[in-house]
Amino acid sequence: MKAKQARHLRQGLEAEQCAYAHLKRQGLRLITRNYRTPFGEIDLIMEQSNTIVFVEVRYRRSKAFGTPAETVGTRKQEKLKASAGHYLQRNRKKG
Repeated sequence: MKAKQARHLRQGLEAEQCAYAHLKRQGLRLITRNYRTPFGEIDLIMEQSNTIVFVEVRYRRSKAFGTPAETVGTRKQEKLKASAGHYLQRNRKKG
């Protein structure tokens, strides 16, 4: 029997899918989703031309708790930088 997924997790997945669809329409190509590292997770890693784009998806039902950008504080930014560095070190393009 399949367990029912918590509402906030379902909403987060829907927001991630919406962000992916938007970025794809803008011409970005998906490299991977939910890249896990010892430092944290990156929701989407995409590429446009020769640029790697690291995407953190934040969902808020209401601005009463702050905008999505306001929820990415210094600590989260450091985790994202470390995770991005982890990805780049392990996925260098040769040549």
